[in-house]
This record gives sequence, structure tokens and C-alpha cells, in this order.
Amino acid sequence: MPPKAAAKDVSDLHQIVGRENLVREIQEHIVPLREPRIRFFLPSELRDYVPRDDIVLVGECQIMRGEVFVIGGEPGVGKSKAATALAVAGATGADWFGMRMHKRFRTMIVQTENGRYRLQQEYSALNCEMLDEWIRVSEPPPFGLTLTNEEFQNDIRAALASFKPDCVILDPWNAAARDDKQKDYVNTFDALRNLLPTGVDKPALGIVAHTRKPHPNEKRTGGTGLMHILSGSYVLASVPRAMFVMVRGSDEESDNSVVWCNPKNSNGPLTPRSAWDRNGAGFTPSQDFDWHDFDQPPENRKRIALDDLKDVFAETLEMELSTAAEKLADITGVTRNAAYNALSKTGRFASHLQRENGKIRFKP
Repeated sequence: MPPKAAAKDVSDLHQIVGRENLVREIQEHIVPLREPRIRFFLPSELRDYVPRDDIVLVGECQIMRGEVFVIGGEPGVGKSKAATALAVAGATGADWFGMRMHKRFRTMIVQTENGRYRLQQEYSALNCEMLDEWIRVSEPPPFGLTLTNEEFQNDIRAALASFKPDCVILDPWNAAARDDKQKDYVNTFDALRNLLPTGVDKPALGIVAHTRKPHPNEKRTGGTGLMHILSGSYVLASVPRAMFVMVRGSDEESDNSVVWCNPKNSNGPLTPRSAWDRNGAGFTPSQDFDWHDFDQPPENRKRIALDDLKDVFAETLEMELSTAAEKLADITGVTRNAAYNALSKTGRFASHLQRENGKIRFKP
């Protein structure tokens, strides 16, 4: 049999090896395109780098596409509400704890604690029709945050591809990282990154995390030292580029004030601490926060006692609420806002108080 002629073009190859064999040969030798695992740049390339207009989402580079940030605080201080407030701010363009939005953006909250009943209570206070285009919130996954489970990964990736969020928030961190060891924390961060889109579509990743129990006489009133009070491995403080820590404004259970701190921002300046009041729709600036009392050691802070209420109502058991709050503030030295909180229907003195038509009655 005479030898086969050398192929001159694709048509000749078709005839010599057959179309199916040709396609198979090509597929076996094609190297699939992928994002490099590491890239290097010239100093001049780094100098001349011009970031995209949409890379900064919030503040002075506190929240950026492709970067990790943390919202930390003790249980019940309002971390999840702060995450929701961020999503709402991203949707509306409003400020978030005094930091401006650089653009409107989409937020996906992967949360594992609140069922639909609790979420209904939270979102009923918001204008949800306006938010529907911008926010997605998960219910607690029935099998937990199984980040390495193939079905769970496929479900998450499908949701991300459909919604295309600019910011993804995990609430809380300990639902994914169940062990406080360094290796587990590193593996959890890697698993999260592997789930998220890469390249220009890479979103900011927010982590909601608990702070550890305070040590005796530990100062938690501000400063960069707050970044070291997150529960668990130091990895949780080292990996994020920005960190926010929420601290209760006082030891009064009825006080809804919180202090917002920014102990870390690797990409820009820190935001000064600020005081806020929690409410059904989010947070509003605290108008008369007592910074002097807040900065005192815990044992020196003002605290309202039942005897103080007895002094307020010593002459009459019923008076205007505004009058009672003013007298309580004068007697104890707390702010007017703290006095109103102490006299609230849900405060720790509620069993001794009856409020009706703007008046309050004391029940000894």
C-alpha cells in the first residue's frame, strides 16, 4: 500500500485520520485556560496600576471587591443587624455607620442562625420592594455549612452565578469553622474562596464573628488592640484587610447604644469610633452618648439601680415620662437617652413600671 500523503490543510487531516479522531487529538493537546495561581509584576507596572472604578465599595477602602472584612462583637450586640444594614446601604446608597457608598451594590447573606420567622420580623421594618433587586438572604441550610460537600458547592455556585453579588457575607464564622485551630481556619478561608467567582466578578467577602469573653480589667473602648479579641485563631484577624468591632455602649441591659470601631484597615485610613442606637430598621447616630463614662473602667461606670427609681418617684408615684427621665438622669449622672432606656417597657425595671398616655407610674 502506498504511504499516505502529507497533510497540507485541515481537510487533508480529516481524510487521513477521520474527523472524530482529529477532534479527540486536538482536545487532548489543548491546555484549558484558567486564572494563574500566582502572578508577578514589574515595579513600573505596580506604579502605573490604575484600579477599576468599581473596586471600592464602602468608605476609605474599608470594603473592596476581592478583599475580606470582618464584623466582630459579643453575642447579641447587633452584628447580624449591622450586616443587614450594610446590605440595605449597598442597595440604597445611604451611608453605613458614617462611611459612604461608592456605588450601589448587590449583597448575598449566607446565614445559619435565623429562620424565616425571625427574618420576617427583621425585614418587615424595611422597604423590601425596593430591596428585592439588591439583596438575597439564605435560611439556615438544613445540613449546615458543608463547604466541602459537592452538592452544597453546586447550589452555592448556582446562586452566585444567578445573582452576581458584589458582596457576600457569612454569618456567623463559627458555623463554617467549628475548630479554633489555625489549620481549620485556613482551610475554611480556602473553601470559601474556592466557592466565589474569580477575576473581575470576585466579590467582597464579609465575615461575622464573635469576640471572646473579656479578661478582667480588659479595655474594650477602642483602638487597634480590639482586633485581637476575636474568638479563635489569630488567622481571623490576619487574613481580613479590614475589621469592625461592635461594643455595647453601657452595661445597662435596656441601653440600645453600641460603639462602632474600625481597628484595622490595611488599604486605607481607619474610621474614628462612633456611637449608634439600635432600632427596628437599623442604626441611628446616638445624640447624647456619654463618652467619658464609656471610657471609664467597668467598675467605675455609672449604673442605674432600683433605689434610683425610688428616689425619682419619692414624692409622687406617677409623672410625665419626660419628667421622670430628666430626674433619673440628674440623680444618676447618666445621659438622657440612657435614662429613657431604663424606663422603657422592655427594660430590666419593666416589672416596676407602668406607662400609659405619656405618663409613667412606679410600682414599688
